[in-house]
Amino acid sequence: MLSSCFITGTDLLLILFLTAERLSQRPTAKELEQRNILPAKNEVDRRLERSEIKRRLTRKLSQRPTVAELQARKILRFHEDVESTHAEDYDRRADKPWTKLTPADKAAIRKELNEFKSSEMEVHEESRIYTRFHRP
Repeated sequence: MLSSCFITGTDLLLILFLTAERLSQRPTAKELEQRNILPAKNEVDRRLERSEIKRRLTRKLSQRPTVAELQARKILRFHEDVESTHAEDYDRRADKPWTKLTPADKAAIRKELNEFKSSEMEVHEESRIYTRFHRP
């Protein structure tokens, strides 16, 4: 009973090896900074950068052109007449093209999907057995 509580030398070596292997697979600090996971700067630098961005955006918002300027530069145009209709007068439902497919079209789509799943789609080897293919 007591022997099961102790770690043998080979077990300890195996644990150390596996731990070292896991640690070697971890991304470096530079990689984490590039992915925006690890902050690259200290708090003071971040606050200064944010205040600079805020100042720049505030200046951009305060220097926006007026509607009259945009109309003069022909960027903004308003029509004098506005047309409106009642909702009952027109059909807003979307066209459903999938209801108009022929059996041959459906078979071609299934075939293309099966080919994609079998050759192009990246699937882990052990999970490949769970890939669902459609009937031909």
